[in-house]
Amino acid sequence: MKLNCIIDTCSCLCLDNAEFQQNSLLKCLNDTSILNYSNEVHIELRDHSEKGLPQFIHDKRRRLSPIKFTMNEYERRMVGKVLASRASGNNKGEVDNFIVSVDQLHHIKKNSVIFITDDKKALRGILSDWLTAFPGIKIWTSYEVVLYLYAENVIPSREIAMEMIQTIISFTAPKPSDRSEKTTEELIIIRKNYSKRIETISKLLK
Repeated sequence: MKLNCIIDTCSCLCLDNAEFQQNSLLKCLNDTSILNYSNEVHIELRDHSEKGLPQFIHDKRRRLSPIKFTMNEYERRMVGKVLASRASGNNKGEVDNFIVSVDQLHHIKKNSVIFITDDKKALRGILSDWLTAFPGIKIWTSYEVVLYLYAENVIPSREIAMEMIQTIISFTAPKPSDRSEKTTEELIIIRKNYSKRIETISKLLK
């Protein structure tokens, strides 16, 4: 059974940037999962057309709308107002993705929903309280995608899995010359953390 995933723009860009054996992680995830998103993320992806994302991710059939309430009503309940499309700093893409995730899980009755985002600011900010209230929604970053694809044998080796982790770190982090000492230490911790997780998968499944 394929995973039911709601993915945001930053994760699409990140996963498309990471490639092995002439396949991007985005393509691999698409082959093993059902990838959808809110209309706002569809607009964001369209506006990032210069990034060269594959055509399959732009498919209009991926756009989901909630059925319990309108998106505007959900936004009013969640943040107290209707969010303007493509307005800087309002996290509408992440908020609307979360709304369709809740709607998919609790009204359309999907068995589970994977909410994929690499937007740390949104996770620590506007979404922090909401996500903990809905345990049926699992939170993944692109790093968890690597773990999943490795466990599924899509990524064939630990070495390639760690190479993908490093590619994501390099893509999402500031340039080495712009990194503070704190940021450098955090990236080292991330690498060690996921290295241990990959080793754990290897011990159990490989």
